[in-house]
Amino acid sequence: MLTRSILGAVAAVLIAAPVAAQTITLKLNSPAPPRSYLHSGVFEPWAKAVEADAGGTLKIQMFYGGTLGHFGVTYDRVVDGVADIGFILTAMAGGKLKQQDVASLPFETKTSTEAAVALWKLYEKGVTAPEFNQIKPLGIWVFPNAALHTKDLVKALEDVKGKKLVASNLIAAKIATSLGATPVTFRPDEAYQAISRGIADGGLMPFTGMAVFKVNEVAKHHLDAALGSDSALLFMNKQKYDSLPAQAKAAIDKHSYLPLTEKLGAKTTEEWLRTRNIVKDRVVTLSPAEEKRWQEALAPIAKDWAANTPSGAKVLEAFRAEVATVRAGKK
Repeated sequence: MLTRSILGAVAAVLIAAPVAAQTITLKLNSPAPPRSYLHSGVFEPWAKAVEADAGGTLKIQMFYGGTLGHFGVTYDRVVDGVADIGFILTAMAGGKLKQQDVASLPFETKTSTEAAVALWKLYEKGVTAPEFNQIKPLGIWVFPNAALHTKDLVKALEDVKGKKLVASNLIAAKIATSLGATPVTFRPDEAYQAISRGIADGGLMPFTGMAVFKVNEVAKHHLDAALGSDSALLFMNKQKYDSLPAQAKAAIDKHSYLPLTEKLGAKTTEEWLRTRNIVKDRVVTLSPAEEKRWQEALAPIAKDWAANTPSGAKVLEAFRAEVATVRAGKK
């Protein structure tokens, strides 16, 4: 009887052991440079928190610097299962996330946090949810408003005319054109080379991107104005998420969505201040009268976007309402 009990116990251990030991590895691809503040400041703490609450069911493996694909292909890499989780600029999702560009419109928001929360609320309330039918959003946020980084000093509209400016998305290109410049299309990680080689005279990019991609080494003047921004996304292959055990899903749910969105917005705002200070002695701002001229020059961009984006007018109205709610402290 004792022998039979021992054998039964051993058999139970042998059967249970493979299940208990099974850990699912999720590959997270970030095209940002390895030392990006997003990695150490947000993605890695998020991954550790998820792993801890997943109870051994999950391991999240990081791939930085575009190891599994650059910004232009990461959306497809995740959808195809080459990576399980990805970070992208939504403008580089092959036209699949057009409504997220509402945050790229000039003079619409003041901080990354208010823009990030507004975008998440639009998704959560179903306004933009259909755009995410192929993927599972984990956090949506917005980089700080783009500054204008140029070789020559820019303080007025007249200073921009005729210049060639790096623009990483369609709205940035329209901003450049509306200011009298010529947009040249490059990814953020290509801006340094474009400016250093004289292909461009400067570029539209937040101070955070300026620091990551070292644009301040080739563009010595920096105009701080609310020239729109890039919305961004941390997202997951939907089928992969659905296949996870309940504890793994619960861990991801606990640390993602609005809480992760708020962390990404807050960390980005913090990083904006730090990186702006790198070149603070070379930063200029527009006078109130000059800013009004720029707003008037760029106002048609929002109208055009609303008219030519699916449900654009509805999205723009809802976005402005959510931004106003955040500013009023009612989020």
